[in-house]
Amino acid sequence: MSSINKDIDITTVENTHVVPNDPELEARERALVRKLDMRIVPTLTFIYICQRLDNSNIGNAKVAGLQTDLGLTNSQYSWCISIYTLGVIAMQIPSNMLLERSRPSRYLPALIALWSVVSALTSLVKDYKSILLVRFFLGITEAGFWPGAVFVLSTFYKPREIAMRNSIFYCGNWLSGALGGALAGAIIQGMEGKGGLPGWRWLFILEGCITFVVAFAAIWLLPDYPGTTTWLTEEERDLAVRRLGQGKPKEKFSFSGLKAAVLDYKIWVFIIIFMAIQTGGQLNYFMPTIIQNIGYTGSMTQYMTIPVYCFAAILSLIVSVLSDRQQLRSPYVAFCMTLAVIGYIFQISTENKALLFFSLFLCGGGVWASLGVSLAWLGDCVPGPRDKKAIGFALLNMISQLSNFYGPQLYTNPPKYLVANIVILVYMSLGVVLCFGLRFLLKRANRQLDDKYGVPMTEKKQVIPDDRDVGDVAPETGVNKNFRYLL
Repeated sequence: MSSINKDIDITTVENTHVVPNDPELEARERALVRKLDMRIVPTLTFIYICQRLDNSNIGNAKVAGLQTDLGLTNSQYSWCISIYTLGVIAMQIPSNMLLERSRPSRYLPALIALWSVVSALTSLVKDYKSILLVRFFLGITEAGFWPGAVFVLSTFYKPREIAMRNSIFYCGNWLSGALGGALAGAIIQGMEGKGGLPGWRWLFILEGCITFVVAFAAIWLLPDYPGTTTWLTEEERDLAVRRLGQGKPKEKFSFSGLKAAVLDYKIWVFIIIFMAIQTGGQLNYFMPTIIQNIGYTGSMTQYMTIPVYCFAAILSLIVSVLSDRQQLRSPYVAFCMTLAVIGYIFQISTENKALLFFSLFLCGGGVWASLGVSLAWLGDCVPGPRDKKAIGFALLNMISQLSNFYGPQLYTNPPKYLVANIVILVYMSLGVVLCFGLRFLLKRANRQLDDKYGVPMTEKKQVIPDDRDVGDVAPETGVNKNFRYLL
């Protein structure tokens, strides 16, 4: 391994100079990030597509006859979506606590295999009670993947890198929406009546089988942690750990991370922001029905969801790239949420079908594009220690999942869904206000860190050449003393 300048004390407050760049170290870091990008991001994104397909295909099955065949009322169908959330809430924090103490390359594939089986079993439901039971266990088995994947990404990437990777990962949601509509249309049409089963039952069978195969491939493709991933060389593992400037993870299990996460006000602000986003995200389940009410029928109902998801994906990538380059979070999250506010105003106020369809782009694009940057911002605000970050992501997703429980109950008065649109409009407006409120608090926290440790002496793109001694880690943040919150 090439030598690295270890004589520079990057945290000594008395020094006022900036640590010089090390071209060799920067080149090695770029090579490492390219390797991570080729392996981690595509794998997690593809798995997320499978997870979203296995969860949201109930919306496609509904318009293909599931509701009629099972004799479900509109209220009962909404409860089939909500019951999933109870399973998710029950397992979010326990799952990430287990993940933080285990190997992600083994733990996550086990979850994938379990939920694929449960998803395929949805094809066997006969009535309201049986589909409630299956959806509840689907929530339990899928609960750990999303917060686990976001946490794993946050352990490998710096703040200036993470928003774009989060957005690419979350593109799995929109790609699953676009792909789900096309795939559902093809499966339902092509398999209708085969083996004496309606097309919607084949939808659950085939998509569940695909995910089961993916689970085995994930064992070899997924990483563990920066210091333990086997497909990185020893030199790469060392650099992957040191470049993040994090303290060493605890060797023994404790509940200190849970306590630290629960007491951090920043996590609770993000929980409210994320609940607003998640409530708006209920559009995912009801978009086929809304498009059907606009006037489209049959397979076109599925296919017309595709451009909305594609727009959301493109907007998300643009916003996240700009956010990473400018190292700004709050303006971009607020911008996306404002787009959604405008869209829901149209949903409430107009009867024009063309404008209603256009508003779906604003609602879907604004809601879903805000997710990648907001998740990156949470990672920025909770940089460490590792157990606190893991539980922070799980706590965020667990509590915000309540919106997935009550959210579907808001969509009970078609075709305008007035109650849902008004609630989401108010919620998203609150989210915009909180973005700038949190920006003010973080700016104050950065001043306090400057007062205590001095102005950071590393550039934003600097590869920090420290030895990760305990003395180099600020107790306020759990990472290197040169860290400052992004605004």
